[in-house]
Amino acid sequence: MPWFERRAEREHGKIAEVTWEFTLRSRLSRTIDSRNICATLTSASASTVRWLVLLLLAISSRSSAHAALDIVVPAYFYPSAGSPWNAMTAAADDVPITAIMNPGNGPGNNVDGNYVAAVNAFRAAGGRVIGYVYSSYGSRPLAQVTADIDKYSTWYGIDGIFVDEMSNTGPAQKLDYYRNIYNHVKSIDPVWEVMGNPGTNTLEQYLLWPTADRFMVHENVGSSYPSYAPSAWNANYDSQQFVHLVHTESSATTMEEYLRLALTRSTGGIYITNDVMNNPWDTLPSYWQAEVDAVAAINAALLPADFNDNGTVDASDLNRWRTGFGATGATKFQGDANGDGVVDGADFLQWQQQSGQTSLPAAASASAVPEPTTAALAALTALAVAAFTSRLPTRRTRRHA
Repeated sequence: MPWFERRAEREHGKIAEVTWEFTLRSRLSRTIDSRNICATLTSASASTVRWLVLLLLAISSRSSAHAALDIVVPAYFYPSAGSPWNAMTAAADDVPITAIMNPGNGPGNNVDGNYVAAVNAFRAAGGRVIGYVYSSYGSRPLAQVTADIDKYSTWYGIDGIFVDEMSNTGPAQKLDYYRNIYNHVKSIDPVWEVMGNPGTNTLEQYLLWPTADRFMVHENVGSSYPSYAPSAWNANYDSQQFVHLVHTESSATTMEEYLRLALTRSTGGIYITNDVMNNPWDTLPSYWQAEVDAVAAINAALLPADFNDNGTVDASDLNRWRTGFGATGATKFQGDANGDGVVDGADFLQWQQQSGQTSLPAAASASAVPEPTTAALAALTALAVAAFTSRLPTRRTRRHA
């Protein structure tokens, strides 16, 4: 429902009066408390009141669900009884998790009932599943890749495709190869995600072509992560478009430090494990629950005006808001702090209130924007109405369900 809904217009002398219903939404956890206030205002004052309502919404609203980090698990383990798939499913209601399924270096030769059951249970719990295919850095015949994609589409209810061994060099034929894969996936389902894995920094052309929706730009041992530097161009895009994998990290304490470090490196997808080569993806880390809890704490401590999700509300976030101002269908990355899909004055006020604040995982239960009391909200609303209308409405417009 839009914030402002024009209910009726009527002529009274030379003054056109417009009845507006202001819906002020106060969000707490997963519940929404809506307060509806009707007032009859002159057209001349409508734009001013619209700004004031934006102010009230900025005070009373909290951001819609948004996660700075989701856990991207290469789930290269069979879903037998008591397998790590069960642990992922148990955690899927607590944090966003994307599992990369890989029955046999791809979908395999036949549908597997155990995978069907595991995938369905995981997705029912809130998880997302994408299917593994390999591309041999652009040398595998395209028909083989698309055939594997079609098998996933036929056999499993999934959410996208993971393209492994993705090239990161710039010849046009490479870009065309991966764009053809991308287009094939989108022809099956436009909502399906395509995640490409060059395993290291890649060229911006791969995103612009496009060849994938998300890119795995780091896949290495834990000791290398502190010195890793993402490509500068990554900062110009939503952090959810980049994924980092870290393996052979034995320390749970270091794992938590790396999760916080990931926030500063333009990444939204992360997975850290103490599993080792030759296959560091054949089980979950021994500190799996600690990793889930740490990611949940980071996401719970998010500041709505931290548009680039780096943990601090600063000038770079103001620049994001300024660039996105006026956008509709917008994301948090574009400057939408309150989750209504519009970048406007209410989002600037969120930024102004939170400027200089840093989100700390240890303070996950703290609200970024204090919830006003009902009395305070009512008082503000009363002032708004009194300031911009000289009389109470003589008639309320009928509300429809």
